Amino acid sequence: MEKTMLTTGEAAEILGVSRQHVVNLSNRGEITSTKVGAHRRIPLSEVQRLQRPGLTPEREKSLRLHQALIGDLLEDPDAVIGKARENIARWLPQQRPDGMSAIYLREWERILDSGIDQIIDAFTATDEKSYELRENSPFAGVLSQERRVKVLRTIRERRAVLAA
Repeated sequence: MEKTMLTTGEAAEILGVSRQHVVNLSNRGEITSTKVGAHRRIPLSEVQRLQRPGLTPEREKSLRLHQALIGDLLEDPDAVIGKARENIARWLPQQRPDGMSAIYLREWERILDSGIDQIIDAFTATDEKSYELRENSPFAGVLSQERRVKVLRTIRERRAVLAA
């Protein structure tokens, strides 16, 4: 269990919202909390997660899966980049030329041309554009099914521990 736990009032102050809003988030399951007697405690990590704009559970999953790709990219950049280029070449003709998917795929082409450091930045950045890029990722099929399952299991286990 996480050591740093906050009261709803402390969490609200950090987030710049009302205490009741924090309680409502907890009631809806949008943040994990634990009960200590009649009082809620919010893990600091949950407050930090909420401070990152737009980090929904789906975006967190995509972020973590892309972070898992970094090892493969560093170990065999030609294979990883090659797979992404193959996917783009296969998918791009199926998109409307002026559609958002085509725009994101062309942006991935630019990133792939820019080198490993730029690719890693796209894998790990937490700005809105990076979230959207990862939602249109050409890296399908790079992570083995076994590694993908392990990453997803780790995410679920982490959420369960925070919720406990």
